[in-house]
Amino acid sequence: MSALDFTIAVTVGIPSTAVTDLQKRFKKVYYHPDGDIDPTTFSDIQLWLCTPKGLPASVKSIKDLPNLQHIQLVSAGADKALASEAIKAYAEAPDHVTLSTASGLHVLSIPNYVVAQVINLYNQIVRQVELGRAQKRWTEGDEVDQSGGEVFFNRMTKGKTVGILGYGALGRESARLLKSFGTNIIAANTGGKATPQENYVFPGTGDADGSIPSRYYSTKDPVMMEEFFKQSDILISILPNTKATEYFLDSQKLSLLPKGAIFINVGRGNVIKSEELQKALDVPGALLGAAIDVTDPEPLPDNHPLWSHPKLLITPHLSGDTENELGLATDIFVANAERIAAGKKLYNQVQFGRGY
Repeated sequence: MSALDFTIAVTVGIPSTAVTDLQKRFKKVYYHPDGDIDPTTFSDIQLWLCTPKGLPASVKSIKDLPNLQHIQLVSAGADKALASEAIKAYAEAPDHVTLSTASGLHVLSIPNYVVAQVINLYNQIVRQVELGRAQKRWTEGDEVDQSGGEVFFNRMTKGKTVGILGYGALGRESARLLKSFGTNIIAANTGGKATPQENYVFPGTGDADGSIPSRYYSTKDPVMMEEFFKQSDILISILPNTKATEYFLDSQKLSLLPKGAIFINVGRGNVIKSEELQKALDVPGALLGAAIDVTDPEPLPDNHPLWSHPKLLITPHLSGDTENELGLATDIFVANAERIAAGKKLYNQVQFGRGY
């Protein structure tokens, strides 16, 4: 069976050019971006491209989809879909369909954000701009610097160690980019060793064989992780949202970072409680600063003290909200359809028990 022989459903808004491309590639396309798809078509559908929440509410039972083989999410994470009743039912069924994410989708945007925030924090660019804008005058270096130590206008990346917590697609591309700034890369993952990059990879990105980090550490080994934190001048968290990663970090672990370290979180907000992050930032002479695109809770409540913390840059979970995002997600969907047709292993397949 070629990919053209599949009947597909698309219940997420994608670019018109992507819709046209799908209509050329596949036997039949049911395109309902509002999710309001006619239940009488359910028995035809073999592949489904849907929102991060999974199948639409119109799907009441998996029995209504006898020919469904694969569900493709347009998101890098699967936690919202896995919480839905329909996906739970598939996870419990002996012959459940496959589920894949669009992991790798944000590899062209989020790692760029990571690099930008490293530069922002090391050069304290935001603080310089804010002081100038508020006071309408030329500020001095000692007004800008908040390290509590020797005053520097900016800091060098050369020779610094970047600790990447979670070495998936985003971690690998962040490593590739930051390596060019003269840094040493170390990484922490579940197994504590290098693994090949098996998920969807955009050409020219990533770390195919996992060779960029000089050393790996296991997130399951507290002794190894203590050493990992103590070496990380720049700590980048890109962990998925799972039971094992919830509140994995706290102020005590951040206190292990070298003096003047920075912390960047582009994974999930609940890797650290807001109170713990604030506690770590409040220690004089410890963290130089932090930048987070995700918060706990999310969204961060109005007037929360973190909003005005002078050492913290907060963005509203938009680091991956990039142009043609859903067009790229559609490319991953097509690539998986081709692999299904060829009997090959899927890109980004979710293991139901593992949660990602």
